Amino acid sequence: MNGLEKSEGGANAASRPVAGMRASSIHCLLFCVLATAAALAADPAQKTFSLTISQGTLPAQQRVLRVEKDDMVRLRVTGDAPGELHLHGYRLEMKITPASESEISFKAHATGRYRIEWHPAGETSKGDHHGPPLARLEVRPK
Repeated sequence: MNGLEKSEGGANAASRPVAGMRASSIHCLLFCVLATAAALAADPAQKTFSLTISQGTLPAQQRVLRVEKDDMVRLRVTGDAPGELHLHGYRLEMKITPASESEISFKAHATGRYRIEWHPAGETSKGDHHGPPLARLEVRPK
C-alpha cells in the first residue's frame, strides 16, 4: 500500500499523526485560555483615586470616578477643612481632617452611579444636608 491509499479505517495513514497534533494543539490552547480567564476572574483590578477637597469642591478631573463591577476601589482624600465624605448607595463614610490623608477601600459590588458628598464639620447633623454631589462613582458592568 502506498502513502495515498486508504487503510481499513478509511483515513490516509500519513494523516493520523497530523490529526493527533491538531488535537493536542487544541487542548493546549483551550487550557491556556481557561487558565488566563481564571486568573483574571480571581484577581480584581485595584483602582486608586486621590481626591483633594479645597473650599468644599474637587478639581474637575476628580469629579467622576469610573470603575468596573468587582474592582477594588481605594479613595485617598485630603482636605483643607474638617468634615465627612459620604458615598451614598454603599453607605460608607470617612472623616476628613486638614493636613492629613484619609483612606477607605471597598469592593465595587453594585453597578450604577453613586453620589459622593462632602459635609463640612458642624453641618452633618442638620436636617436636609444633601446639596450637589462633590463627585460621582460610576460602577460599570464587566
